[in-house]
Amino acid sequence: MTMSAFLPPITLTRRDHQRLARTADRLAGQMHPLATPLLRELRRATICGPDEIPDDVAVLDTFVTYRIAGEDRCEKRMLIHPDDHMWPPAELSVLTPVGLSLLGLRAGDRMPLLGSDAAPEACVEVEAVGPRVAGGFVPL
Repeated sequence: MTMSAFLPPITLTRRDHQRLARTADRLAGQMHPLATPLLRELRRATICGPDEIPDDVAVLDTFVTYRIAGEDRCEKRMLIHPDDHMWPPAELSVLTPVGLSLLGLRAGDRMPLLGSDAAPEACVEVEAVGPRVAGGFVPL
């Protein structure tokens, strides 16, 4: 049985998938260490339209509350594409092991830290998802 058989399913919008695929291809040419794990995640993702994505799925421009397994405190960050920096203290790029691991997950999911040198049992747990950010503003 493959490793992906044990991973939770992930869901992405068509726009996020296309944008991240272009980024992953570019990074693969630069030998970026997260290019291969990102491409792997994109291949296994379920793709849907922006109006079909469930509210509890961590897609780009969405706040995610998460916990690294074994730690007491949660973090809340907006999951972003690496080219989209608006508010650095509140952002988490998908080109970090934690950000990549959260991409496409739902509240309650648990995922190994992808592309990390951490122990094999290291993982991230999604506590909550939302709100989504639209046009640089958090909706009320």
